[in-house]
Formats: sequence, structure tokens, C-alpha cells
Amino acid sequence: MINSGLLVIAAAIAVFVLVCLIRWGLAVRALSADARAEYAERLRDKPGSVAGLSEADFTSLYVTSFQPRWALYAAIAAGAALVVTPVALTIAGSAYELIWRSVGAPEWGGPIGYVYQFSLFFGAIAILAVIAGLVARAYWRRAPEPWTHALARARGEPIPEETTWRRRPKWARRARPDGYEDGSDGEDGGANTDDTPAVQARIRP
Repeated sequence: MINSGLLVIAAAIAVFVLVCLIRWGLAVRALSADARAEYAERLRDKPGSVAGLSEADFTSLYVTSFQPRWALYAAIAAGAALVVTPVALTIAGSAYELIWRSVGAPEWGGPIGYVYQFSLFFGAIAILAVIAGLVARAYWRRAPEPWTHALARARGEPIPEETTWRRRPKWARRARPDGYEDGSDGEDGGANTDDTPAVQARIRP
């Protein structure tokens, strides 16, 4: 007989999957309505911004760029775990028993011992980690390009350059001006004024 606690956990995961799918579906529905309204507004006021695009194409691009992908992929991950885990644990249990019997069936490694239970526990953790890794990989590999890029590409135009602020790369923090080691500031050969402990600690890695 299946443990009632496992049934409660399975039911909670199923509810989580359902909530995520509802959240994603409602968001897609609202975004589709917003996309149709924006397409009509652009077609009226700025027809060049949707040149060569039908309403269906514009809506598809809009939804793809702004939909809550996290909700969809969370539902996929949880649903996959809910379906795969019982089957995988059954296979793992059968494999463990086969190995246990092949080594002489020692009493300490029986199906009711701690070794068996720990094997199933860490086996479940490994299975969930693999599922999470695969879903996360698919999430990042299938990430849509920025909305401005997607719209420009759909119109057949070059991708616009991004001018937003970007975090300073790690290698730049290790850059040293010319003459840093001999005490000059690297510009006019004068003395380096950034010699306080606080400044040095901030400059050096």
C-alpha cells in the first residue's frame, strides 16, 4: 500500500503544476490582447514599426518576448518529477535488489535496512537534480531575444545596438595604470595619491 504521506506530496506537486499552468495561461491571454491593441495603435500611428508584419506575427513575437516563461518551465519540471520519480525509484529499487543478491545478500543491506533506504533517498535526489538541470538548460537555451531585436529582425532590419549600462567585467578590476608599481599615477608621472589602505584594498583583487 502506498504511504499516505507520499500521496499528499504528489497531490501538492500536482496542485503546484496546475497553478503554474493557470498563471502562464492567463498571462498569455492578457499579453495577446495587449499585443493586438498595440498592433492596431502602431498600424494607425506608426505603420513603419510594423511594416511587413501581420497581426498574428506581431502577437506571436510579443507573447514570446514577454510571457512568464518561469511559470511554464516550473510546471514542466514539477510535472516531470511527479511522473518520472516513481518509475525511476522502482527501477532503482529493482537494480539495488539485483546487486544485493549478486553479492551474497548480506543481512545489513536488505530491503528494509538503512543502506537500502539511503540508496533510494539519494537516488531520488539525483533524479530530481537531473530533471532540474535539463529543464534549466532548456530554459536558458530557448530564451527569446529582446523585444526590440525580435521586432527589428521580423521587419528585416539590422539589430539595434544596446546602449544600456552593463556590469564592469571582472578582468577590468585587475587593470593597472602604467607606472602603478613605481608609485606614479600613469598619466603625468606624479605621485600616486590612491595609497590609502581603503583605496588599495578596493583596487587590488
